[in-house]
Amino acid sequence: MEKYRFSYQDIHRTVRSLAGRIGAAGYEPDVIVAIGSGGFIPARMLRTFIDRPILTVGVAYYDKDNKPTANPRKVQWIEEAERELRGKRILLVDEVDDSRATLEYCVRELLTHGPSAIAVAVIHNKLKDKRGSMPAEVSLYAAGLDIEDRWVVYPWDAPDIDAHDALASEAKARRKRELRAEMKARLAGVEPAEREKRSRQAADAFAALPSYRDAGLVLAFLPMGEEIDTGPLVDASMAAGKRVAAPRIAGGEIEFVVLDEGWRGWERDRWGIPIPPAGRPALAVEEIAGERCLMAAPGLAFDADGGRLGRGRGYYDRFLAALRKARGADGEMPAGHGPEADAKAGGRKSAAPAASDAAFYAVGYGYSFQRVSSVPREGRDAAVDELILA
Repeated sequence: MEKYRFSYQDIHRTVRSLAGRIGAAGYEPDVIVAIGSGGFIPARMLRTFIDRPILTVGVAYYDKDNKPTANPRKVQWIEEAERELRGKRILLVDEVDDSRATLEYCVRELLTHGPSAIAVAVIHNKLKDKRGSMPAEVSLYAAGLDIEDRWVVYPWDAPDIDAHDALASEAKARRKRELRAEMKARLAGVEPAEREKRSRQAADAFAALPSYRDAGLVLAFLPMGEEIDTGPLVDASMAAGKRVAAPRIAGGEIEFVVLDEGWRGWERDRWGIPIPPAGRPALAVEEIAGERCLMAAPGLAFDADGGRLGRGRGYYDRFLAALRKARGADGEMPAGHGPEADAKAGGRKSAAPAASDAAFYAVGYGYSFQRVSSVPREGRDAAVDELILA
């Protein structure tokens, strides 16, 4: 049977995103209640971003002889629950919403202690018919990621963490190959008229970003034939008086070269991409790091947490890592921040920092169908700060 295997890094990223969504929804808990034992580690991770005390409860589906029971039962509860919970805003945390029976049972039991509000947060929600239902009194239900109905192996359940991580890495590599093949096929199916329309929508949305106004430098990829066209973005940025630079491969890495008005007439490579002439100097990473800069980053797939799937060479991952190192930044987004823009609506829905807070800002740039629920990520995979997907 196919299984999900998540690493601690995967869980941490999902928890951080989950904390951001809880904050964006305006829910401020007084106390976190972790369902044992699966909710213990996620609750502690969540406390890094939502600094509230943690209480624990234990619920089991098995009796003392390890035989399954028809309904969940308490095996551990909160001492002096009335004093700890009455009038408080509770955030109930578990690892996975499977049948929902445990969550429903815990919510109903907690409601008997008179909290002023209760919200539920889970790392993963299985997309399946549920035995239980979420009581109407729940103010907020938040799942870090919706997943298929498969067996989940969490790192805290692994007897050999190295073997677990190796299997998780293999699964990610396999998923990346599948996702790349799927997206390449979808990109090849975009009609020219549709490409032109969406490319203009994306350029308009890019120019509407608050961080665009203050950016003196725009880094923009020049597309392969099937990718979204960045030509409208380049033209608009140059017309607005900004320097625009495009990538060139040198020594197995990418460097960025400032474009001039004649860039469309440059020699093209085998993919039809204009190549900055060899004699034109590249911008030093330190120079880029010192400017207010906005990047339109290519990719085959993106997710709402900034995950980006490239074509497998790692050019942009290494460039972004080097640039953020030069800036003295770790490239991580604070809790409550993450990419979310819809070019068709022309809006920027993210609470991510504007240019005044971030001298460099990477934007995943493409078509709306390139957004997926989750991009498989390893430690070396650099995230983007925002999405413009038209």
